[in-house]
Amino acid sequence: MKRLPSFNDFSPAIIGDVRKPLTILDRLAPDFDAVVTDWDDEFFGSARNKRASTNIPATLTSIGLMERSPLGLTDAGRDVLSAPDEVEAARRMVRHIVENKNGMAIIDAVRSMNKRGDIIKKDTLKQELQSAGIEGLSNATTDHTTLLNWMVYAGLFNKVGRANPTPNDSVIKSVLGISMTERAEFAELTLTQQIFLQIMRRQAEVDGATAMPAKQIIDECLRDYPGRFREDQIRAQVVKPLADAGWLEIPPSTGSGRGGKSGQVVPSTKLLGVPIEAVIPDFDQVVPPELRAKIDLPREEVQRLLDSSKKHDRGLGLELLALKMIIDIGLEPRAFRLRSRETAYAEVDLTAEGKNLLFSRWNFQCKNTRVNVSLGDVAKEVGLAIYSKAHVVVVVTTSDFSLDARDYAREIAQATHLQFLLINGPVVKDYLKRGASVLLDHVSENAAEVMALKRAQPISPAA
Repeated sequence: MKRLPSFNDFSPAIIGDVRKPLTILDRLAPDFDAVVTDWDDEFFGSARNKRASTNIPATLTSIGLMERSPLGLTDAGRDVLSAPDEVEAARRMVRHIVENKNGMAIIDAVRSMNKRGDIIKKDTLKQELQSAGIEGLSNATTDHTTLLNWMVYAGLFNKVGRANPTPNDSVIKSVLGISMTERAEFAELTLTQQIFLQIMRRQAEVDGATAMPAKQIIDECLRDYPGRFREDQIRAQVVKPLADAGWLEIPPSTGSGRGGKSGQVVPSTKLLGVPIEAVIPDFDQVVPPELRAKIDLPREEVQRLLDSSKKHDRGLGLELLALKMIIDIGLEPRAFRLRSRETAYAEVDLTAEGKNLLFSRWNFQCKNTRVNVSLGDVAKEVGLAIYSKAHVVVVVTTSDFSLDARDYAREIAQATHLQFLLINGPVVKDYLKRGASVLLDHVSENAAEVMALKRAQPISPAA
């Protein structure tokens, strides 16, 4: 389970210099009562309540700066306490949280929300984190916003008034070893490119920034991941794109050779400049890299793509529409069965899964046409759903559905276990204009209609 540490009564506004509570703990431990009394006097005006006796120790323990038995500082706590000033102390604390307590989720969430133009508030940031897999955020929690405030205090983000915090990439790079830009670029590589870089970066730890035989890296890729690499395509699909993106260098003397395995490759300054633990391939990668690079496009830009006169733009817009809907419903994309480019950029077909209370599998069929979706289009989805053991069939169109298609969907919902969610052009436009609430309202209304249809189904064997 991915969780964030708790921050009860431990905001920068209350604590200020994070070395203060650590100094008190280090000076008075193991006398817990004395520690609590000094914390209470320093931060809460001698209120003598649980804020000092419960909340601060709970937070320091959750962060990983304090241990209870024996009472004292952890190694991480001592590192923060030894910082030369309060900003550096905050940076060391943030670095520890990022490396050990899922703190990078906050940085990724802020980057995505800023890119989409979403307003960052307690509830919207919580939703973004939950969609990224962070669990345990209660309705009233401020753990996520407090951690963000510590990142602002440490200089990783700039914050002016009510505006969204904006990243200071140079500070993020100096504190974490990898900038937001570099992290986003790595995430947008294909899985085979990520694997190649990990092997190369690991080898560079041994050999340093020296030229190494391309064959050495390629052979390890083929040996450890034989099903993911095509030997005759590695040079064109992996090595050259990584060189073009600045992750590695190809010396001028390198020849192509048979299968592209000859010659040398050199780890670039960019690759050597990020921590080795940052170069971890995402083996759960489902979304193609060209879509991952654009998943945070603002909704109005997706609408512009759907309306474009260019087929490629319309296809890209359709794929992004499907992915945004999946994310906003709270599902995880699992597989692209058919991409828009395979259908002249007119449709996209993919599967998503959810685990809200119970597991569910959803088949999405999205069409960008001026012609209404027909009964035949919907009927085809029934066969695919039965084959893939899906529970929900979602058909999205920028136009509308024929009366026969709607009637057929109702008949299938009444007669089988399947559920249909039909989303037409007006709903799509409203969703891209006003946001997730439009889609969620439509899904909720549809669920009520499906429940009414299924009330006629038998729920116990006939007597």
